[in-house]
Parts: sequence; C-alpha cells; structure tokens
Amino acid sequence: MKRFILLALLFSSIFFNAEAQSDSLQVMRKSIDSLDLQIIRLLGKRMEVVTSIGKYKAVHQIAPLQPKRFEEVVQKNILSGQKEQLSEPFIRALMDAIHEESLKKERALQEKKVP
Repeated sequence: MKRFILLALLFSSIFFNAEAQSDSLQVMRKSIDSLDLQIIRLLGKRMEVVTSIGKYKAVHQIAPLQPKRFEEVVQKNILSGQKEQLSEPFIRALMDAIHEESLKKERALQEKKVP
C-alpha cells in the first residue's frame, strides 16, 4: 500500500509539475504576444514619422535615400542592441528591413508629388 501511495504521489507530482510548466509556458507566450503587438504598434508610429519626413523630402526635392544618415542610424542601433544582448547581424537585418519599408513609403510620396 505504501508503494502505491508513493507512486501516486510521484505521478501526481510529475503531472502537476508538467501542468504548472504548461501554465507558465502559456503565460510566457502571452507575454511574447503582447510584446509583439507593442513592436508592431511602434513600427506603425515610426512609419507615421517616415511619412512626414517623406512629405518634407518630396516638397524640398530631397532624395529618399540618405546613405550617411542610414549608417548613423544603424550604428546607433547596433550599440543599443548590444546593451540588450542583440547581435549586430540581427540589428543590421532589422534596420535594413525597416529602412527598405521606409524607402518604399518615401518613394511613393515622391512619385505622387506631394504638395
């Protein structure tokens, strides 16, 4: 009988521990989902600023691509990323993707000849 109780306790402990881990995983996943949403919203706000910059550049006939400025932004973000334990290749790829989307927006505004 003691063996049965010990086995029952062991299995229930394993079951509840796995369930607690599963709950913990769910909590962490919800946290990731929330953070992803914040990232998307921030990128949307960034694109609003890009639109304003694109309009300014269109009116003042400034080319959308400003390589020196982009490299400054990348370098600044690499340093910030290092403080967050993010690799340089990751930050470069992220900034390249953001920059490409920004250029698309700015070029579209240039083509419209925004007043």
